[in-house]
Amino acid sequence: MSVVLLAVVALTLVGVVEFISVKDAHAAGLTCTPTGFYRDGMNLTAAVINPTGTYNAVLNASGCNIGVYYGPGATGKVLRSEIYGANYFGIVNNGGSVVISNSFIHDIGEVPFNGSQHGVGIYFAYGATSSGHIMHNHISRYQKGGIVVNGTSSLVKIESNTVTGLGPVNFIAQNGIEVGYGAQANVFNNTVTGNSYTGMNFASSGGILLFGGSCYGGNLTTNVHVSNNNVVGNDVGVWLSDLVVDPNNANNCLAPSTSTNVQIYKNTITNDAVNNVSGYIFNGAPAGYQAGISDAGNHDKIISNSICGVGYTPPASNPPILLNIDITYAFNVLVKGNTSCGSGAAVNGASTALIHGAQQMLIARASVVK
Repeated sequence: MSVVLLAVVALTLVGVVEFISVKDAHAAGLTCTPTGFYRDGMNLTAAVINPTGTYNAVLNASGCNIGVYYGPGATGKVLRSEIYGANYFGIVNNGGSVVISNSFIHDIGEVPFNGSQHGVGIYFAYGATSSGHIMHNHISRYQKGGIVVNGTSSLVKIESNTVTGLGPVNFIAQNGIEVGYGAQANVFNNTVTGNSYTGMNFASSGGILLFGGSCYGGNLTTNVHVSNNNVVGNDVGVWLSDLVVDPNNANNCLAPSTSTNVQIYKNTITNDAVNNVSGYIFNGAPAGYQAGISDAGNHDKIISNSICGVGYTPPASNPPILLNIDITYAFNVLVKGNTSCGSGAAVNGASTALIHGAQQMLIARASVVK
């Protein structure tokens, strides 16, 4: 089974966050210091670099690229903090060991927001041996992504966060939580809402997105557990996209021949709207694509999830492509015990190939942050 390779890679409330013993840091008194961490050819600046012990502050990082930056070998904790105003990242862990908890990260991106592929609340950097945990945070008003964990060296818990996207927007394909390039993570008990793309640039947004493989220029993402999350109003609720370059055609992507063993279970995934118009290529033209769960992997398990809403209900005619569970590019996948929320009716995996017959085109890759 092959996937047509698109030339598109752009690549949250848990109660009330309580702020106590908080120091105030205002943009007017900040110095934006170069970090040595480069993006888009720039040496990104940060308002705070490698704070020792527990960082507990209200930080307006306006004018800086990053709010709080931890470099290689750094250790620390961000606790009960509010961080906002940076245009690239709220918090960066670039090879350190960092715990981020009970904090409010918001308004990360350009002013006003635009389609530039940056503006991430919490970022564990690609290519770094980062470790730590991300728990009980509220992340909202990000330009591109809420939480991004790429290529970490040890298991990261992404637990009990509330990640809130902008809702339907036409200028960027946001993603709520991303785990990619071989990162090891468990994603559980999070609430992820409002990541929806209405533009025409051949993309869909993801609530929880797992990705990797040579088609993305990195390692496969394997053995991740995604469980007990509440995922609402996203183009694709939980999206697994492990893709490798076809050895017989460099312009194609394939699901891997090796096991990815991702487990997606006991999540509640809903979408009451059809917003996307370009996530799929149908007869050479953009078409809408939304799915409760979309799986491109090998030996993955999709078990006991509850999926519902008109946004994931297959229409009488296509496009748009709307599916509860899309297993078009999944090899050896186990789909078991999934139901429609409310009615309890069984929900099984479907294939876009069965829907379209010979009239095929298909999603290649998600729009991700590297």
